[in-house]
Amino acid sequence: MTNTPDPDNSWKCTGTPSVPHAEMDNEEDECAYPGCKNTRSGIIQPEPQPNSNKRKKFAPIVSVLVVAALLGAGGWWLKPPKTPEVPPETPPTSNPTPPVNPLPPPPPCCSSGEKVLFIGTSNPDRDNGIKEFKAGNYRQAIKDFEKAVDGDPTSPELQIYFNNAKARHTGNPFVLAVVVPIDSKETSAEEILRGVADAQTQFNDSKGLNNQLLEIMIGNDDSNPAIATTVAQQLANHPNILAVIGHNDSDASKAALVEYEKAGIAMVSPTSTSTELSGNSFFRTLPSDAVSGAKLANHVWNTLILDRVAIFYNPNSSYSNSLYQVFAGKFQQLGGQVVKTIDIADSEFNAKQEIKAIQNQAQAQAIVLFPNTDKTSRAIAIAKANSNEPTSQRLTLLGGDALYSPDTLTSGGNAVEGLILAVPWVAETDYAKRAERRWQGDVSWRTAMSFDATQALIKTLSSGASRTTVLQNLKNTNLSASETAGEALVFEPTGDRQAYPILVEVVRSPGGPKDSPFAFKPIR
Repeated sequence: MTNTPDPDNSWKCTGTPSVPHAEMDNEEDECAYPGCKNTRSGIIQPEPQPNSNKRKKFAPIVSVLVVAALLGAGGWWLKPPKTPEVPPETPPTSNPTPPVNPLPPPPPCCSSGEKVLFIGTSNPDRDNGIKEFKAGNYRQAIKDFEKAVDGDPTSPELQIYFNNAKARHTGNPFVLAVVVPIDSKETSAEEILRGVADAQTQFNDSKGLNNQLLEIMIGNDDSNPAIATTVAQQLANHPNILAVIGHNDSDASKAALVEYEKAGIAMVSPTSTSTELSGNSFFRTLPSDAVSGAKLANHVWNTLILDRVAIFYNPNSSYSNSLYQVFAGKFQQLGGQVVKTIDIADSEFNAKQEIKAIQNQAQAQAIVLFPNTDKTSRAIAIAKANSNEPTSQRLTLLGGDALYSPDTLTSGGNAVEGLILAVPWVAETDYAKRAERRWQGDVSWRTAMSFDATQALIKTLSSGASRTTVLQNLKNTNLSASETAGEALVFEPTGDRQAYPILVEVVRSPGGPKDSPFAFKPIR
């Protein structure tokens, strides 16, 4: 081991490992001990002993150097240590950020993004999004669903799943359900979901409420009362569902409402008009049959000046039967006569024979068509049979909102020209223009009323929202026309909307389906 030479003229040497000697001072550059080859610049020394004088001499020097270095660093070791600061305790919140997948899975009837409900269209990005959503990888699901929407921009299911992924990723979402008839009435189901998706997108894109976004769980009841009951039970038992939008058909709504009443969960229907629907949990965003039937009866009596009508309806349908009851009662009260009623659902129904019987025996002046949605094709058959009669013998046609659809114009053609309907909404509002751009086509009344239903429920949300608070807040709903699809929204104590139907007529005009020369136009 080499010693560092002393900085003065003399230097000390104790020899090499092979030629050790007592420590001696040297004045010359080489060691004076015989055989020692050490020089002033290169001393080879044996390993010093732990307690050697040399080590003792060197230790104070090292200590001084260390102290000097520490003083140069600010002398922090001389200062008394500070008590570490303890951050203030964060008060517990009622809505903590949840873990990655906080919600229980949806019932078998439903999906928030875990499966495809509208079968038939291939979309790999959608399939990837579903896989990631199920796994709780919401960040990736957002990317996949966004691509899926770009590939199929008119699909409300994909738009809702995209919104849901964002809501899950943000954490602690508000959860509403919407129930639609996907298997039996896919067009109506999509029309409803478009309105729901519009309101959800508007809410989530505005960062929701206190950074809580909205998740929509989609359910399918096939417009079947028995299935609707099961779906309602499953939704009522799901702890995160705050309220339900739906159902579509009045009969399905009537069956489901029993379960929602038991659970104290609000149900806001955008399409069910039957007067048989009522209860503490029930609300609707369109006029009921009570006002639509009366409006139509007044028009026939006071404007058309007709006093004899024949009515086609389905006595087994809650919607069809309630509309018939209201119209007939009001028309007779005014002084009119219902000269014949025909069961449009009869297995032996024959449109041509019924038209002949009405003309020859009953001598009716007008035909009133109140089919439920399953029987609209028979109503079109009646219109065609009527149009085949000589012009002088054709009867005036009127009907309910089940016929307010593009299918009536395209399948009815010339036969439905002049048909007058009582409907809840017409596409002449700012919302209609926005929705037409978003969905790349005409917007139906179902879309508008579903937008209003979702908006009404969004307005009930609050921190710590529960089924009880949502239900109570719905009763105090007061939305301006700018917040809805075009008309202010206030609920009566019965849950009915304070609203009046609009009369429209089928006329030759642009603005209808692209493959039809006809359109529905309001009667001013």
